[in-house]
Amino acid sequence: MPRMLVLAAILVFAVAGTATAQTPIVIDHPWSRATTGRVGVVYMTIKNTGNTDDRLVAAAAPVAGKAELHTMTAENGVMKMRPLPAIEVKAAAEASLKPGGMHLMLMGLKAPLKEGASFPLTLTFEKAGKIEVTVPVEKTGAMGGMKM
Repeated sequence: MPRMLVLAAILVFAVAGTATAQTPIVIDHPWSRATTGRVGVVYMTIKNTGNTDDRLVAAAAPVAGKAELHTMTAENGVMKMRPLPAIEVKAAAEASLKPGGMHLMLMGLKAPLKEGASFPLTLTFEKAGKIEVTVPVEKTGAMGGMKM
């Protein structure tokens, strides 16, 4: 009888572990541009299908020394880029990282990003935890299918 209880407990914990591994965060169309220097950029749409707000708080990619969350704004006709501490993703909403707005900067690229290649990216969310995505590299000047 105790052996059956142990097996039942293991099954309950295994099912519970599977349930918590699922996340309401969906990463749609991550992409980057080919580069010639040591700085790159990543864009995507982050969808929160859940009923709780979350925040993207960090990112990392093995192709770069570091990744930072940034925003681009126009002030008095001058475009300015600034780091962000986090990117809010409201419940049942999405956050767009796109040219001219919020984005991920890849600093200290270990090699130029080549068109047609791809690289792994780890996104860290306050509540959802770490999510791994593959980022395809499009041509220099690409807009990722976005219209400005």
